[in-house]
Amino acid sequence: MESNVEAIAKDLMLRSGAMSAGVSMAEKDTLHPEIDAFVRESLKVGSQLMASCASLAVGPNELAVNVLVRSIIELSLKVHWATLSSDNAKHLLALSTEQIKTIFRVNAQTGIAKIVDRQGNDFTAEFLASRRAERGQKQVSLEVMAQQSGLHGIYHLFYRFQSMHSHGNDVSGSSALTTPSTLGVVGVFSILLGHLGVRWLVHRSRPDNEEIRLLLGLGANAHP
Repeated sequence: MESNVEAIAKDLMLRSGAMSAGVSMAEKDTLHPEIDAFVRESLKVGSQLMASCASLAVGPNELAVNVLVRSIIELSLKVHWATLSSDNAKHLLALSTEQIKTIFRVNAQTGIAKIVDRQGNDFTAEFLASRRAERGQKQVSLEVMAQQSGLHGIYHLFYRFQSMHSHGNDVSGSSALTTPSTLGVVGVFSILLGHLGVRWLVHRSRPDNEEIRLLLGLGANAHP
């Protein structure tokens, strides 16, 4: 594997552009609009995350790159789950609205957020009583998504490990400089994300777990 961080970062930036171009690829048919919409959005976000990792890699930003890696891994797991069914994709597409509703409801219940009219009359209690801010669906956890799509081992091995960085639990005193191995994880999961997205849009197919392990460089004998 390439050991020059700047060379790897340059390669990631090029791949980011390729992934961004994948967003505009024509789908094979129009039978799965919700899945297509989520896949395209994920490729767009993944491209941005890759470019951010590449930009940060040349400085003392190892922690930041590790946090972004976690997001790329999460996107990969979600795309593989989304392509199982349109219902899965609909669930994922609705998450932003559902989370905003939850954030508002919690803040309104504690008195931090209020709904008032132009005269300053408080209608927060009435709004909460209408239940318009209640969740419309129970969120499926990423772990369950990974289990249902057969990638629970990758969830535990990679995603859980990266969570240490995101939650501030990595106190090993590692170098602040971004390492080639960290960028390698960015690279392999970006390859996976791009493969999942383009393969779905163009071929309407999903790689099996053995193919996914090979894409991640885990080899035929690994069992995540």
